[in-house]
Amino acid sequence: MKYRAFFPFVALCIILLGCNSKKAVEPIDFPEVNLPVYINDQEQAVKYMAQNFWDKFFALPKEESKASNTVHGVDSISFEKSFGTYARILTLTGKTLADKSVTELFENLDSLATEGERRPLLAVMELMEHYFYNPVSPVLDEEIYLSALGGILRAESLTELEKMQYEYQYKICAMNREGTPAADFKYRELLPDGKFRERNLYDIKGEYTLIFFNNPDCGSCAEILEVIKDSPLVGLIQKGELKVLAMYIDEDLSAWRNNREKYPKEWIYAYDGQLILRDNGIYGLRAIPSLYLLDKEKRVILKDAPVDRIISYFIL
Repeated sequence: MKYRAFFPFVALCIILLGCNSKKAVEPIDFPEVNLPVYINDQEQAVKYMAQNFWDKFFALPKEESKASNTVHGVDSISFEKSFGTYARILTLTGKTLADKSVTELFENLDSLATEGERRPLLAVMELMEHYFYNPVSPVLDEEIYLSALGGILRAESLTELEKMQYEYQYKICAMNREGTPAADFKYRELLPDGKFRERNLYDIKGEYTLIFFNNPDCGSCAEILEVIKDSPLVGLIQKGELKVLAMYIDEDLSAWRNNREKYPKEWIYAYDGQLILRDNGIYGLRAIPSLYLLDKEKRVILKDAPVDRIISYFIL
């Protein structure tokens, strides 16, 4: 009887030791896309990457681990780094392909979240906002972020409360979209004699109009000013083909007046006398500086774009 009682105890110990010795699955690097051998130019490569970037990721088995350092089994640092690559790929594709890629991405993420694995969806939501909506991001692109917002707002796995802040962001991004007429507004221009002239945005005549929202105490504004003054845009401005509206939207007119001499005389130096631009009701300005490039008909060509993208538009 003594030995019979001992053997079940030994068997139980073996089972428990076997369970405890089971090693946790180690995080893996983000599975990279392998380009087919027939692709031999950048345009084709970018298109293929945009269409297939996430295929291997979603083919991974469902993650059971609750560790905070993994996203669907992928090391979180590797995941974030690879997302940065994906973000840059999207900026190199056309809007149609970028929208298709982002839409399909969120459909797959929502499916995972519906099955109980929400971390990938939440991680991508955060990264999309960081790369495409953050005013200081080098790849800031509200058109791409609108595609992401559409995916977020359609996600069945998210509650209405979780979607609330994204509904507001969608409203902001939907203002003055690229390809649409820019919202008109009044401004007061400071003339050389110190007097003011009240005009509207649509009164400006030129093949292109660059709205440069700025303020006197903004270091980034000063940097952009110097970049433009040393760029090929100078020739277009001097010919009158490109009109620049340096627009101030706050109240301290004393500092604003004193800053006039830093700006080229060809530029329209103006402020918002009605103080309606800073309330997000017309342009949804989230940060200063902000650059908008418009065509002759005042349709938006580039919205809230980095200065290098403005310059590239004219020289590429």
